[in-house]
Amino acid sequence: MRKRLSVVIILAVCVLSLVFATGCSNKFTQLKAKDENLGNYEGLEVAEGMSAYDLVMEAYKNWCNDENYVRDEYFSFAANDGAVATRNTHLIRKIKGDEIYSQEIIFGTRFDKGSCTKKYYFDGENAYFTNVAGKKHISYDKANNVLSTTDWGKFAPFTGDVQEENRVLTEHMTTYDISSRDYLSKDHDDTVYVADGIYYCTITIDCREEIMKTVHRAALDEFLANTGAKEEGFSCEDTTIDFAIAEIDGVMKMLIWKRNEKYSGNHASFFISVGCEQTCLAYFSYGNAEITSQDIAGIA
Repeated sequence: MRKRLSVVIILAVCVLSLVFATGCSNKFTQLKAKDENLGNYEGLEVAEGMSAYDLVMEAYKNWCNDENYVRDEYFSFAANDGAVATRNTHLIRKIKGDEIYSQEIIFGTRFDKGSCTKKYYFDGENAYFTNVAGKKHISYDKANNVLSTTDWGKFAPFTGDVQEENRVLTEHMTTYDISSRDYLSKDHDDTVYVADGIYYCTITIDCREEIMKTVHRAALDEFLANTGAKEEGFSCEDTTIDFAIAEIDGVMKMLIWKRNEKYSGNHASFFISVGCEQTCLAYFSYGNAEITSQDIAGIA
């Protein structure tokens, strides 16, 4: 029995070594935006006198103050061309006045065990949530990147910190700290481009080891938790976030943003390297948020 167990452990280590050494495949993680200009600036006109950082921070502030919008977001991760682990998620968040509604489907395969469906609703006074673990009720149309579920669960009173949860849902754009220009990469390009009234730019975040362990500590902790990697030897390439921003009703507002991340390290339990690439893509629309009776079915 002991010999058989040893063989199983050795096989597991070999498989994990293959997974993490090859990292994540672009085939799975490079979500393509509907706007072909996002992150692709060749041939676009330069918006003279504009700063990418200033524009993004202005749009971010306006987003935090907006009281009617929908956020439609996709996330993709894959290890070893999807042969061993994948994760795809679809999040829809609606803000309408004091109301906050959020739903998310998370579908993981193989070594990824995070599959679930969940909802959150704040009616202006009270908060409710659902969470159904597992993936038996989830369907994933890989060809069209469409996730669906037959079970959203039943709402129950939310028992966490409602004020903090609401803040995260309405103000959290990224775990990285971009509150200062000092936290941008030396390779950051502050140019803004414009086409058909839409402004395009990229924020490049400094992810050197000493910065990750201090300024971006929250992002580092998140990576370590998700990968099982040790802090020693962990490295992250400079993260980029591409933006499409437009003036709507006299103020600058985000239309699309896309975050691209690449990181690597050593697994905490095995003598193997950990490597990954992942993409998050979000679309924003304004003034059309509708929280339906179907969204919040079951709340008395």
